[in-house]
Amino acid sequence: MCYTDKKNNLYLKIMLIKKIFTKSALFFYRTLKALLIIILVLIIVTPFLSGDKNIFDRLQENDAYIVYISVGVVLYAILLSHIDHKIYILRNSLNSIANPSACTSEADIVSMLGNQATGFDSQDFFPITFPTEEINVRVYRDPEELLANYKTFDFDYISKTNPLLEKELFHQLERTLQAHGLTRTTKDPQVIISMDFFIGKKEQYTPPKTVISTETKYVWNTGMIGWNVGGFTSAVPVMSSTTTPGYTTTSYYSNIRLNFLNHAKLVKEEKLEIPPLIWLGEAESEGLNPDIRGIAAAMFGELIGNFLNQSVDSSKCYARHLRYGGLGLGFNPYDWRVVRTVEPFSVAAEQGIKPGDILIKINKKRVGNWPVDTYGNLNNLGRYRSRDPYFQHILSNRGDSEVELVIQSVGTGLIKKIVKLKVNLAVRTVIGLGNKKRNKKV
Repeated sequence: MCYTDKKNNLYLKIMLIKKIFTKSALFFYRTLKALLIIILVLIIVTPFLSGDKNIFDRLQENDAYIVYISVGVVLYAILLSHIDHKIYILRNSLNSIANPSACTSEADIVSMLGNQATGFDSQDFFPITFPTEEINVRVYRDPEELLANYKTFDFDYISKTNPLLEKELFHQLERTLQAHGLTRTTKDPQVIISMDFFIGKKEQYTPPKTVISTETKYVWNTGMIGWNVGGFTSAVPVMSSTTTPGYTTTSYYSNIRLNFLNHAKLVKEEKLEIPPLIWLGEAESEGLNPDIRGIAAAMFGELIGNFLNQSVDSSKCYARHLRYGGLGLGFNPYDWRVVRTVEPFSVAAEQGIKPGDILIKINKKRVGNWPVDTYGNLNNLGRYRSRDPYFQHILSNRGDSEVELVIQSVGTGLIKKIVKLKVNLAVRTVIGLGNKKRNKKV
């Protein structure tokens, strides 16, 4: 959860005072910039407007005056650049205050600035983001049931082909359900959930392709015209061909179906001819990942979102797989030193890092506030990747090396050091990339 305690009156007062101060400072710097530009224009233009026709002659005779003007313009440019930077920082600070719940996660950073892969065989790069996959969801519900009344659940393990995979998938589903406010209990749950899943491999062969092209070339012909040697050009068609070899494209189809059954009706003594289903959701995706566990979290997120939204029958979303090292932190979008979220049971949570804490150093290297401010234009990704300590020592960490952090605590303001910190290898799926579409009931 983001560090936004909106019910705290002291917090609201501090944010209001900070907003007023930031707006005032922003207005001051913008006014100062406008005044400096006006003064500079007047200094340059006034001699020409005065009607002095000998000004160019005097400028040529007095070299020192030209030097003074050049130095003044350079200093003015430096001052204006400094003011522009102050305005940029204040504008970002104002945006941060206006959007206190906005967060930039580690997955967001990898998605924006990590290495891009073309397939799941690209294992040399790290951290890495894989191509986007489409997830299609269909849901069916009992119109006589009010799904919002169901708050507790338990699982029914039925898989005989791969029970261990079923346990892993249920573990992911449990976290998704708990994030949406549902609670698991083994004693009289309101809902029993069973799951069906399928993984299929699809190979498509593209045969060789030959392209034949014809090019016209002009050839010089010589001959005798009477006693003279002459010549002329003639067009000759020349044919050529190029062949592209055949190749096989492999993709994997993943399907998950969730069955929500009324537990109270299941435990009755009479035998039911039809299972007491209250809701059924099915998600499918086709992509390059052969492991359904990679896309399952995104599927569950979309399915459970539709379970709580009773007006939706189907939806479509997009997900992207990411691999990176992580601590489980989310940051202020306008200052990546400030922690805004800490994932439960993550490395950061175990070390006592809290929302509002500020990262000072990682492995004795100072952390930048935001890549554009610290490293310049993000089009030069190599500069960011080679200099940013969070990218170098956290996101690029495969879990095989320890990290040292220096953090300023939000509660006490004290600086604390965390040594021998082990980074987790994260395999995440970011959902919501691309356009999200939902088809509602009419």
